[in-house]
Amino acid sequence: MAPGPHAAAFTWLALAILLEVGGTLLLKLSDGLRRRLVGGAGIACTLAAFAALAQAIRGMDLSVAYAVWGGLGLVMTAIVGWLAFGQRIRPVGWLGIGLVVIGIIVLELA
Repeated sequence: MAPGPHAAAFTWLALAILLEVGGTLLLKLSDGLRRRLVGGAGIACTLAAFAALAQAIRGMDLSVAYAVWGGLGLVMTAIVGWLAFGQRIRPVGWLGIGLVVIGIIVLELA
């Protein structure tokens, strides 16, 4: 049985989030675009993230798609920065991350 349009929209949205986080990671690794190939790959991932988001909003509300994309992208990027680059997240930052996740869950349930 083929997945419905809602499942396909969430698949596109998940891809958009992963591409956004990957693109941001590559931009960090590009050292301010001094490493042009890495920077170009980061820009390409970011453009591909927007293309995937455009596909996602064909099958779901724009408000939900954009909030989930932005929110989970932010959360995942913060965690990648913490894990990969040793960037500090203060306790209030963790609280903010938790609130973003709760907000996404509430928005999806509404």
